[in-house]
Amino acid sequence: MKTKHIYLLFIVLALGMNSCTERIDIELDETFARLIVEGNLTNDTMAHTVYLSETSSYYYNQPAPKVSGAQVRFIDDLGNAVELSETEAGTYQTPEDYYGEIGRTYELRIDLEEEIGGSKIYEASSKLVDVGALDSIRMEFNSRFGNDGFWIVKLYALDPGGIENFYIFNVYKNKELMTDTLNKVSFTDDKLFDGNYTFGIGISYFNNSYDNQSFKMGDTVVLQMGGITKPHYTFLANMSEATSFQNPLFGGPPANVVGNISGSGFGYFAAYSSTYGSLIISEKTVDFTEK
Repeated sequence: MKTKHIYLLFIVLALGMNSCTERIDIELDETFARLIVEGNLTNDTMAHTVYLSETSSYYYNQPAPKVSGAQVRFIDDLGNAVELSETEAGTYQTPEDYYGEIGRTYELRIDLEEEIGGSKIYEASSKLVDVGALDSIRMEFNSRFGNDGFWIVKLYALDPGGIENFYIFNVYKNKELMTDTLNKVSFTDDKLFDGNYTFGIGISYFNNSYDNQSFKMGDTVVLQMGGITKPHYTFLANMSEATSFQNPLFGGPPANVVGNISGSGFGYFAAYSSTYGSLIISEKTVDFTEK
């Protein structure tokens, strides 16, 4: 009887879906643009970058238009400011010797030449929190996963404990960033290892079937571990959920992910501290798990 009831339920659902044939015209506002901001500041000494662009028409089949001519500054909670220079359209960078200080709160201030979304001034702020110590990393090649196996970056580190900590991880191979899109970046809270040692927890996974995700003997691998704030972690989690597969029948309506840019701006400005672990792939630095 239970099987029969389930079968009847699917028939009802199928009939209901087939009957939904009414055409709906959606009016799209093609005139109200929004500023899009992407920027990070770390405690590394380097040129830190902020990218500015704007939204465009739904039917615009080109990359998002870049926003040039803006004044972009980082200002810490002591009033110290640094101005970013526009190195190319929509790309603004600090001097190469600039770095953020742990414990300071930084404001990103953007002054546009012309209004976007009804405003010329946009602001965001983020605290640069400390990150726990990273002892070492190790690689694992697991041939049980996928057609050609998976590479796993394993972390050995002690979580400080006592407070809620949040982490973001990036992986570099021979100085090239491998986690260059959101679906490749790893981020987590410390609920599973609060105050404990990780003992080689898997952080990043790469499918050996793809050339741009495979490793070979002699490659240099670097893992960047960043300590991020809870709002930054929440933003990443919401972005990941919004851009992942959604069941159209049972999923909720789409909505813009809320960042920390003032006014009508989209995006997020994040300050965080970083620590690094590295290795050269060899028989001694890789654990092999066979089928």
